Amino acid sequence: MSYFYSVRGWLEVSPDIFSSITSTISTIRERWRDNEKAHLYMKGWCWSNDSINWTRYLFYGADVTEEGLTIFRSVINDLILLKADLSGYFHAQGEDGEKSIVFRIENDVLLEEARLGV
Repeated sequence: MSYFYSVRGWLEVSPDIFSSITSTISTIRERWRDNEKAHLYMKGWCWSNDSINWTRYLFYGADVTEEGLTIFRSVINDLILLKADLSGYFHAQGEDGEKSIVFRIENDVLLEEARLGV
């Protein structure tokens, strides 16, 4: 039986790079179109097309397996390659509460901290 994580969080993006980031996510979605599970997990990405003041946000929320975490990391790494000065925070909580992973993105650097027995 698969072990699931509830992943939720956000990326902070400057308005001038926002369309490039969302376009990249859409391209990645298309890349995974033939992989049913990956395509499903990519649907967890969402954003508002309307700007609210000066920072744009992209959100991710989904219940995923370990494979989904691998896909999630891959997407974050693809976005970091754009050199968009990304910042963000994501939390993956294991279904039994025993495993927890915190993903922090600071100035295009992904920092990952795994915790057991949280």
